[in-house]
Amino acid sequence: MILKYGSKIIPKLIMYKLASYGLVKPPLPILLNFSVTNMCQSRCSTCNIWQLYKKNPKKRKEELTLNEIEKVFQDMDDIFLLNICGGEPTLRKDLPDICHLACKYIHPEVIHFPTNCLDPRSIKEITEEILKKIPPQVHLTVKLSLDGIGRKHDEIRGVLGNFKKLLKTHDYLVDLRNNYKNLYLDAGTTISLNNIKDLPKINDYVKKNLKLDNFLHEIADTRAELFNVDLKKKDSVTDKRFLKVTNNLKVTPSGSEYDKVVKNICNEIIKDMKNKRKLSKITQALRLVYYKRAAKTMINRKRMSTCYAGISNAHLNPWGDLWICNVQAFKKSMGNVRDYGYNFKKLWYSKNAKEIRKWVSEKHCYCPLVGQSFLDTIMNPIELIKVLYYYIKY
Repeated sequence: MILKYGSKIIPKLIMYKLASYGLVKPPLPILLNFSVTNMCQSRCSTCNIWQLYKKNPKKRKEELTLNEIEKVFQDMDDIFLLNICGGEPTLRKDLPDICHLACKYIHPEVIHFPTNCLDPRSIKEITEEILKKIPPQVHLTVKLSLDGIGRKHDEIRGVLGNFKKLLKTHDYLVDLRNNYKNLYLDAGTTISLNNIKDLPKINDYVKKNLKLDNFLHEIADTRAELFNVDLKKKDSVTDKRFLKVTNNLKVTPSGSEYDKVVKNICNEIIKDMKNKRKLSKITQALRLVYYKRAAKTMINRKRMSTCYAGISNAHLNPWGDLWICNVQAFKKSMGNVRDYGYNFKKLWYSKNAKEIRKWVSEKHCYCPLVGQSFLDTIMNPIELIKVLYYYIKY
């Protein structure tokens, strides 16, 4: 897959590198994060997304329509990864149509979405409909959110019975995977102060009971997207209704705590890599580099590599705002596609987008964001060599 797509992305990677120095305009992104909805039935202790429509129900009606999404996709170049997120993506019943439009216009190699697993049958039906509507060569990965075992998972996710529904969703998707070879089933744990001590138990349970392609971890950081940060007056909040739900939840473990966990995670990955399918093996090789860098980032409280947010990737929110990333989110919006007549290129090359990229280059922020880290790794020759080394060796 990498060799096949390499001829398309390598020229872009070179241009992204030059753009990071301000020498050229960046090409359109090769990774698009797309929050298709902010609807969510979960009540997670690490996130306030679920509160937005509860306190501001009219905001829900402002989400992009399928017709609007098509207009945006029509004005984009091909991408490598479409990372669909939310909220709970499967609450948007036209999700299969969104994926179909993505394949029609922007031709992703990989489509990914997470799920809270609260409606197992609906998740199965939507996933199968997506698989029927996308080409068989497009890889679809579905990630089950798993933050604890049994009642602990329910407590962290805020819904009684969630863990049992996760297991039901797992079983449904395992059966579906038998019929669709381009379906990958993952699970992911958000490591927070609520569960960091439980990770050995979670890892052991997953290994013994779940049939996954990948088991992934990421740190519970504070992101404007999740409304779990402190906001300062200088932050450019695009919608004042966000202020009603934003509150610092203080869920992030210390760098030293996370570093101890990372060492065990990496050891488990190495043990299991030889049994992985190609896409999963690439994912885990990237993860080995990511986990180590994320720990260093948290310990040193600074960036450990150049950030290409808003250069190689972007984040489209449910209401049409284009963010550089989901950490800064509405604090650093390039603009809204509706205000640009759904002309993605015009927005991408706007004066405001240029100013925000300059802000990123001045190193005002740092984060352990996993999606951003993958792209930053690809842009770093030394780290890319490490990925290839892990892929070949293990």
